Amino acid sequence: MMGLQGKPVRMVRWARLCVILAALPCLVGFADKEKTPPPAPAAQLIWPLPPDKPRVKFLQELGNNFDIESKKKKSWVDKVVGNADPNQTEYFAKPAGIATDSRGRLIFTSTQRSTVYIVDQEHKSITRLQGDRGIIFQTPLGVAVDAKDNLFVSDPLQHMILKFDSAGHLVATIGGSDGVKNPTFMAIDEARRRLYVVDSHLHQVLVFDLDTLKLKNSIGKRGEKNGEFNFPVGIAIGPDGSIAVTDTGSCSVQVFSPDFKFVRRFGQQGDRPGDFIRPKGVAIDREGNYWVVDAAFNNFQIFSPKGALLMWVGQFGNVPGAFNLPMGIYIDRNQKVYVSDQLNHRVQIFQFLGGGQ
Repeated sequence: MMGLQGKPVRMVRWARLCVILAALPCLVGFADKEKTPPPAPAAQLIWPLPPDKPRVKFLQELGNNFDIESKKKKSWVDKVVGNADPNQTEYFAKPAGIATDSRGRLIFTSTQRSTVYIVDQEHKSITRLQGDRGIIFQTPLGVAVDAKDNLFVSDPLQHMILKFDSAGHLVATIGGSDGVKNPTFMAIDEARRRLYVVDSHLHQVLVFDLDTLKLKNSIGKRGEKNGEFNFPVGIAIGPDGSIAVTDTGSCSVQVFSPDFKFVRRFGQQGDRPGDFIRPKGVAIDREGNYWVVDAAFNNFQIFSPKGALLMWVGQFGNVPGAFNLPMGIYIDRNQKVYVSDQLNHRVQIFQFLGGGQ
């Protein structure tokens, strides 16, 4: 009986000793943590480097769903029955067109996944749009958002533009009888109620009425002269309603007035700063500067309102501020700059700090 009574006592003492020993590393770690100085803040990526005044700052990159969404915990039931891990990484494969809406949500296409991603970073959520009413995206490329958060998506393989309301329901299409062949990037002029669509196979910019979606005008034709295009791709609208179009065939950017008159052309084929090889997306900041992505240079170059080169950002690579076949660029009302980095499967976000002295 004594042996049986003594065994529980020894077990209790042993358990107490284990608890004390287990707590020692935690106590030591806590003491060490108090002695360890806090880590130094991470260095900021800015362009240009000091002593010049910084104009552009890197903010973040979004490469997959877990850069936005929180991971789900695997329940004990899942573990018991052997269910698959609910957390599957979804890379943003080949992002292209980019825009934001009135709620600050980031919207971009993934040509490889045939998906339009609507990213709400504030609420850590992603909405995935793949079509509606029996029309499924094949190669969603360009996106544009109007003041009511209606979303326009170009799909070159289907030769059409699809309009969705703010809830993601398909409400209209443009194509077929409108003569659309290969729509790429788009831009909206709210003041003049216009939807601009670049058609690279028509070598034109098509101008639609934003309310009726009827074709009202077109800009350009195929050719090498000023006001003519050879496989245009990107488009942006300036604060004054001017229209900037990237023309890959002539390796230049052409600017038009709101009444479609040619204003200027800048850039040429070459490998020097200010030249282009494969100009793609274009955006215009609040100061009227042009930001032009070049897929071959793996950078974006910034030009003054008169077309003079100011600076450039980027080179080939996969670190922040480097690119691998960039495509689209967009500047929001807060002067955040979004660049689709296709073969790095991510969107990089920068802040324009202003170009004034």
